[in-house]
Amino acid sequence: MKRIFSCLMVLAIMTTMINYVAGCGGSDDPAAPPPPPGPGILKIVVRSSADNSLVLNSNVVLYQAENSEAVLRDLTDPDGTVYFSVDEGNYYLNTSAQGFNSAPVEGITPIPFFVALEDTLEKEIFLNVLGDTGSGGYVLGFVDPAINNFLILAESQSTQKNYSTISGPDGFFILFNLPYDTYDLDALKAGYMMDAPVDAFISSEAEVDTVNIPVSEYQGSVLMGSVTFLAIENSTVDITLLDPGTRAVIPGLSVMNDSTGLDYRIESIPDGSYLAWASLQNDGYVIDPDWLFKNPGGLDISFMTSSTLDLNFSVTGSITLVSPTNPANVTTAFMAESQVPVFRWLSYPSTKEYFIEVKDFSGNVLWGGLNGDGTVNHAFIGADVDSVIYNFDAQSGIPALQPGKIYQWRLWADKGTQADSFVEQLISSSEDLRGIFQVPENTSQ
Repeated sequence: MKRIFSCLMVLAIMTTMINYVAGCGGSDDPAAPPPPPGPGILKIVVRSSADNSLVLNSNVVLYQAENSEAVLRDLTDPDGTVYFSVDEGNYYLNTSAQGFNSAPVEGITPIPFFVALEDTLEKEIFLNVLGDTGSGGYVLGFVDPAINNFLILAESQSTQKNYSTISGPDGFFILFNLPYDTYDLDALKAGYMMDAPVDAFISSEAEVDTVNIPVSEYQGSVLMGSVTFLAIENSTVDITLLDPGTRAVIPGLSVMNDSTGLDYRIESIPDGSYLAWASLQNDGYVIDPDWLFKNPGGLDISFMTSSTLDLNFSVTGSITLVSPTNPANVTTAFMAESQVPVFRWLSYPSTKEYFIEVKDFSGNVLWGGLNGDGTVNHAFIGADVDSVIYNFDAQSGIPALQPGKIYQWRLWADKGTQADSFVEQLISSSEDLRGIFQVPENTSQ
C-alpha cells in the first residue's frame, strides 16, 4: 500500500480524553448544586478486516443521527484510534482510508448508536482491503467557507467514473483510492452553489492534490408533485434526490410527502442533474416497477437556473426478502449461510413469474436481471417458487461470489407468463436497501 503523505499527519487533530473529577476544589455547602455531568467519550478503533491490523490516517466523521449533520471529524493516530467528546445522543460514523473500502459501503445507510453522558463507548470499525492497493492517490481539501455535509464528487476526465465523500464539520474532505487521473470536482448541498470550477490531478509522481472549493448561498430550484399509493393504503414515503453517478443522497434534498394531500416539495436545489427517487428508505414501499421499466430515464431531472419542476410518483407494497438480507432497520451486510447462497422470499399476491438479480457494490450485475427489451437473464421462476440458489440455471461465465465480499440481490414480481417470456407488467420489487449480504470466508459459516 502506498504511504500516506505527511500532510495527513499535519491535518490530524490529536485529541485527548478529558477527566472530570467530582468534588475536587468544590464547595462544602450542601445546598450547592451538583456539578453538571461530563460528556460522553466515544473511542473509535479502525482495523483492517484482513488481519486486524490498526489503520493509521483513517478519516472518521461523526454525525448526529437525527439530522445527519457532521459534528466532529479526525484522522486516526498510529494506534488506529480517535477520541470524540460528545453530548448524550444518537450518532453514526463514516470511515474511509487509502487502500480500503469505506465503512459503510457507499450508498448504504450507516447504523446509529447511542452515547450516554459520563460514559465511554468503544467501537471497532473494520475496513475491507481493496483488491488493488498498488496504485492510486487521493484528493483532500476544504469547502470554503467551512461548512459540513457537502457531498463532494470527483469525476474522472478520462473514464467519467464518479467518486464521492462528505465534508466534515470543519469543511475538510478527503477522497481516497482515486486512480491516477485528472478529476472535475463538485460540491453539492441544498441552498449552495460552487463559485467556480475546481479540478485536481494525481499521478505516480504526485499522489495527492490539495484543493479549495469556494461556495456561496444559492436560492436554487424547486421540485414538487404528489405520490399515489397503488393497491395499498395511503401513507408517507421519502422523496430524495440522488447523484446519478454514485447514487449518493444530496444533503438537504430529501423530504416526506404530506400525509393528507400526499404532495411534496423540495426547495433550494442547486443547478445540475439528479436522479429523483421515492421510498429510498426501507419502509415497506417501492416505486411502481412497471412504470420504471416502461419509462427508462423518466426520473432523470436537470436544473440549469432557479426554476420549478413538477414530478409525480406512484408507489406500491414491496416484496419481502427473507434471507440473506439485512433487516429493515439495519444496513450492514448480513452474513450468508454459504459461499453459494440460497435466496428466499415471501410469495407476492397475483405473481406469475419472479425475476432475480445479483450485483456487486460497484453496481455490476453478476447474474440475472432484465434486459431493455424485457427478456430475462435467467431460467423461469414460477409463482409457486420462493427460493433459488445462486446461478441455479448453471449459466456459463457467471462469476463465483468472492469470500468476504459484499453483494446485493433484488427481486421483481411480474404478471407475465412462461410462454411469452416478456415482461408484461411488473407489479412489485424488493426494497432498494434490502438484500445486502456478505459471503462467508469459509463454507462452515
